[in-house]
Amino acid sequence: MRTAGYRARWRGEEWRAAPEQRGDGLWVWLVADRPQEGFTALTDDGPWVHEVPAAECAAVVLVRQVGTWRGHDVLLVDGRPDDVLLEFAGGSVLEARAAGFERVARGVHRRWVPREELRGLREDQLRVD
Repeated sequence: MRTAGYRARWRGEEWRAAPEQRGDGLWVWLVADRPQEGFTALTDDGPWVHEVPAAECAAVVLVRQVGTWRGHDVLLVDGRPDDVLLEFAGGSVLEARAAGFERVARGVHRRWVPREELRGLREDQLRVD
């Protein structure tokens, strides 16, 4: 289950992407599942990648799956057949704890919940500048 990742629009097409900050600016690794002109295979059967300066891309975005659980804003982190791993997206640590989310890192609270309790699942895109 793909819950988050980067995408880039380059030369009129959308690609899976991996941004990389370098000394000369932001670059983007464009990723293809099949051979493409100008792309190099990482293994014999792919994936195929091509590096470009981010400035050559019409857009570079972080794509996340977001929704609500029992009225709380959440990010979808992972999934199993019947459950989903959610990350609390609200701003209150006290609210996260009260809702049963466990702290996994500073400012990061997660919990598994039944898949059918997740509401309003949608794709959220944040532009990378």
